Amino acid sequence: MKLGRTSENDVVLHDHGVSRRHALICARGGKHFVTDVGSANGTLFNGKPLAREQELHAGDRLTIGSVEFVFTPLVPPPADEATRVVGARGVAPRTSTRITRASTELEMQAIEAESTGRHRTLTEQELALPVAVDSAATLAEMPAVPVPVPAPAPAKAPARAPAQQDTPTTTEPSLLAADRARLRRQAQETLGGQLLLWWKELSPRGKSLAGVLTGLAVVGIALVLVSVLRPVRPTARPKGPEPTVLGITPLPDAFGLGEGVTWKRVDLKAFDFEFISPTRAVVVLHYQAHNISSEEVSISLNGVEQGWVPADTATSAERELELILALKLLKRSERNQLVFDNVRNPPGQDDWRIANVYVEVIPVPELPVAELLFLARKQATAGERFYKQKDVGSENLFKAWKSFRSAWLTLEALEQKPDLYNDVRFSVQQTGAELDQQCRKLMLDFQRSLQFRDGDKAVATVQEVMRRFPTTEHRCHNLAIEKATQYELPI
Repeated sequence: MKLGRTSENDVVLHDHGVSRRHALICARGGKHFVTDVGSANGTLFNGKPLAREQELHAGDRLTIGSVEFVFTPLVPPPADEATRVVGARGVAPRTSTRITRASTELEMQAIEAESTGRHRTLTEQELALPVAVDSAATLAEMPAVPVPVPAPAPAKAPARAPAQQDTPTTTEPSLLAADRARLRRQAQETLGGQLLLWWKELSPRGKSLAGVLTGLAVVGIALVLVSVLRPVRPTARPKGPEPTVLGITPLPDAFGLGEGVTWKRVDLKAFDFEFISPTRAVVVLHYQAHNISSEEVSISLNGVEQGWVPADTATSAERELELILALKLLKRSERNQLVFDNVRNPPGQDDWRIANVYVEVIPVPELPVAELLFLARKQATAGERFYKQKDVGSENLFKAWKSFRSAWLTLEALEQKPDLYNDVRFSVQQTGAELDQQCRKLMLDFQRSLQFRDGDKAVATVQEVMRRFPTTEHRCHNLAIEKATQYELPI
């Protein structure tokens, strides 16, 4: 079984922390083994990172993103219980009282005649119809059917002139009288019965007209739903010259190739920025990426590759990506160059997009190693406490993410990373994914409020965003301010 990619035996997890190909479970020699197939966030085996292939036993726990699996091997049933033969004497014979259609019609006609008070003389062909039952049933088991007995035929009357003979009515309705009575009774009880009776009494032309009207109504409703639920995509419009310098403010323009791109760049986009900090600092690159697959777009700093842009996920439109730039490659108080390079273009001409790019310079305390570790553990403990209380207060999840992130940046000041470094990195990714999900839901509610012209609900949604994201460290805070400013809503 593969986790994170779609195929016949794959399990697909819609989670930020899951890669397209994440983990693999295989069977060999009657045993099961699990291995990580190079995922971005790694796999936990019984709470510890899975570094190599491990054998699975009953009760083992696999943590992939925010989802945890418990391994339970399936034990086949004993051979003596798999198949059990039942003796013929233990099976009771089946009996039934099945009446053929001919006898049923006679019974229904008799019931109709009894209920309406109108009796009809049965013809010789109807009297000759057999009343068939299953061989397993006896006539004594069958309920008595009240069939009116015809009166004896009167003496032959003298022949009358052809003009004076009664003309029998040979046109019978499409439904029997008993069937009509049954449908009427059903129509009185349910709406479905009324619709069924109405449909059967329609003429062919009426049925065609009703079908056309129903189809038009369905298409109209579908078009309304599509127009209401379709997200509004902002139109990329260049404003002024193309930005080439990065700062602490996100660039709203998009760069790349394809839909939603402000500035067309087929294969790469380069930025310049200055690194100015009187003390030791960590430089974090923030950006958003769209329509990018694995190992398609690389990031380089001053000509040295720093890594790859992660592949798209189900929430890539709202996800903000971060990359810590190598401190030893940065030039203080000089121009530094950052390049996004699509290695498949040209000649591939694949669509790709980079947006909301900015650089954050975060000073880190210049303390001894022991004090830095103590500070990082204190921040990680605070993050765990806030995370446990995330359902108590709307802002606790944000506080947990902020505490984990502070611990992570504090540990970046160390040359040798302790085990706590991987733990806080995982916690930052997990809480960040949950925050992105909250942001996506709130922005969708805001967009729907605008489409339904509900200004009060739109303002309430913006205020809810500000409660859950109280500071600018997460982009959802700035996104809410941008939306409120765009539509002239009070904050």
